[in-house]
Amino acid sequence: MAFKSILRPENSVVAGVAVMAAVYADYQLNLGSVNQVHYTDANHPINETSRKKAGFTALIMVAGIGLIAKDANIIILGGASIIGMELLYRHAIMSDAATNKMQPPVTDIYQPAENVQPAYAQADVNYGY
Repeated sequence: MAFKSILRPENSVVAGVAVMAAVYADYQLNLGSVNQVHYTDANHPINETSRKKAGFTALIMVAGIGLIAKDANIIILGGASIIGMELLYRHAIMSDAATNKMQPPVTDIYQPAENVQPAYAQADVNYGY
């Protein structure tokens, strides 16, 4: 099967720019502006999940429109805009507004329990007996 575009060359570029605008709108609707994301806490989990959702939605949208139109310009321009938006929002999510420094994401979520005793073994527990 040949991958021959159903669009003329001038319409192909216009469709690619329209898909770029749709990717931009997708990120704006899911995350808000980059400025708003900069002023949240660094590596906030809600921003991360929204960024992932926007990325997957944009990827499906670009792939769907590109495959329906059988046009490589749509896929190239849409993919480039997804990469650009990911870089912008990842930087905004990882930067701390108070210090203006990048904070690495927390990879060690597990916190070991220290000096924890079961409730029945604690001397100051009064069960009302």
